[in-house]
Amino acid sequence: MPRGHLSARFDDSNARHHLWLNNGTWWVHYTLNFDFRTRRIRRSLRTKSLAEAIRKRDALFTQLATEGEWVPERSEEDGMPTVSAQLVVAA
Repeated sequence: MPRGHLSARFDDSNARHHLWLNNGTWWVHYTLNFDFRTRRIRRSLRTKSLAEAIRKRDALFTQLATEGEWVPERSEEDGMPTVSAQLVVAA
């Protein structure tokens, strides 16, 4: 599996950048670059507190910037065929 690297722009004037509130729970969204592809990731921060969400987002982004994140291949069950399945269909 490829290792994705964080691709994010930061807006210092907006402390809630990359965060959104969904039914009372804060979520973070970001993009990972790997190989020649990108993957948009959305992850629950499992908190109702904005201050805690900001802290968790910052910790996550620090970890992603230093270590990256493993990006699993998508399967046909996910709605996206794998690369090998795409080649078979295209052939």
